[in-house]
Amino acid sequence: MAIAREILVQVSSAICPWLAVVWVLQRAATLLRPQLLEWTRLALAGVIAAVVLLVHVHGLAISRWLVGLNANFSIPLTGMLAVAVYERAFKRQVFSERDWSAGWSFGAAGGLMLYPLALGVSRFDPYEWGWRFSPLFVIIAALSSWLIWKNNRFGLLLLVAVIAFHLHLLESSNYWDYLLDPIFGFASMAALARRGFSAFSRPRPQPEPL
Repeated sequence: MAIAREILVQVSSAICPWLAVVWVLQRAATLLRPQLLEWTRLALAGVIAAVVLLVHVHGLAISRWLVGLNANFSIPLTGMLAVAVYERAFKRQVFSERDWSAGWSFGAAGGLMLYPLALGVSRFDPYEWGWRFSPLFVIIAALSSWLIWKNNRFGLLLLVAVIAFHLHLLESSNYWDYLLDPIFGFASMAALARRGFSAFSRPRPQPEPL
């Protein structure tokens, strides 16, 4: 039973890096514009990504090296990568602009609140809330319920994070690690900054002459 759980945890931790490599290969394929069907392109990218992550460097697979750099890839980040890969592969919208904004806002706000405080900026360490039942569980339950009620699909990813936490799908036993990770936080801030810059630099329509 312990071996099966260890395998499940390792597979779960490898999904996010695998999706990230698939997404990068999809971007590269778009630039090359190969004449391949959607399923063929996705399958090819998936196989190449798996091979890359299974390559051993100094006796350890690249996927495990990545886990060493970022111990737990959060469930929302994994889910958003899965959505991005699917949308790019099949040209179908799963997340609306509102859903993406909710995800990036959650990652940026959570990262800015959690990591500086956890590193000792203040005596209050919110990371401790993840070890036991705390206001964190109530806040996330209320937020995910509100988002789902508002038909915001990012709320479903928060719900999946709760389920994954109870199933112990990650190596960590802290609830925060199922919700956030440093890469998710930095990526969210970069995405919001990029959107803000695009909105600021977009030319404003000129008023028509009277």
